[in-house]
Amino acid sequence: MRVADVPDPVVREPGDAVVRVTRAAICGSDLHYLHGKTPIEPGDVIGHEAVGFVESAGPGVTRFSPGDRVIVSFDLACGACWFCSKGQTALCDDVRVLGGGPFGGSVPGAQAERVLVPAADVNLLLVPGGLDDERALFVGDVLTTGYYAASLAGIAPGDVVAVVGAGPVGFFCVQAARVMGAGKVFSIDPDRPRLALAAMVGAEPVDPADRHPESVLAEATGGRGADVAIEAVGSTPAFERAVGVVRRGGTVAVVGVYAGETAQIQLGVYWARALTLRFAGLCPIHAWWERALAEVEAGRIDPMPLISHRLPLEEAPLGYELFERREATKVVLLP
Repeated sequence: MRVADVPDPVVREPGDAVVRVTRAAICGSDLHYLHGKTPIEPGDVIGHEAVGFVESAGPGVTRFSPGDRVIVSFDLACGACWFCSKGQTALCDDVRVLGGGPFGGSVPGAQAERVLVPAADVNLLLVPGGLDDERALFVGDVLTTGYYAASLAGIAPGDVVAVVGAGPVGFFCVQAARVMGAGKVFSIDPDRPRLALAAMVGAEPVDPADRHPESVLAEATGGRGADVAIEAVGSTPAFERAVGVVRRGGTVAVVGVYAGETAQIQLGVYWARALTLRFAGLCPIHAWWERALAEVEAGRIDPMPLISHRLPLEEAPLGYELFERREATKVVLLP
């Protein structure tokens, strides 16, 4: 990881816009590039969480003008294919991931002073006046992903919800579950500082080293287990934990990122328990970000406790080190 001078992006297609980045962030999925879970080429610019203002735009951009303050979507959709017309923009025929390397379409990322956004009318969202950049920043990815995961799980008023993983996605899953009327939300994670953040926004923290999560959920529900479990880690043990804490007839929503992992499951057990599994895939940001942003505006979802560090862009490698060592919950970069 290093900081370098690269050529400024320029508008090439009619629908392109160049955004001057005012805030960017380091995301847990950025670590996948460093760990080799997701391939990337040397010299690629990464990062996919950004807010800023439109600096220039092509003649085909009709919804935004230079000077507009905007949120950038992490997944880039065309807005015109069959999947986009159904709101399934993450399954777009031409989906790309900002800063996602060769498998993401080789679009340079947003941990930079400027970022090129193709199909800008689709992939940008106006920041409401009065909402500061840092409150808007995570709407382009992790905040809306948490909101989407809770929605995907079909949470009903009064439901008991278990969120496995108290990282940034889990943090927003907790808040979204409460917005959707969950009666009680449990956050399961071995990382105590992260559990403290989840508790701050209304979750009951469960450290598996102290309390057996399956027993905790059983005691809270008369022996049944959670109505809904959200897996927000992206590991086989986390998936198995989510399945273990959910009740018969319950729903497991899987929002953690997976690549080559495998798991053995007993189909008869899943069948007998009448479990519903919902795999989120990439979040279709465009179908959900206006709703998520409305919750931020209303104060029902608060991203600010998640930010632990603010660093100039030049110190991004330090931000990655802190994040890698779990000494940071969310690092905001200031270009």
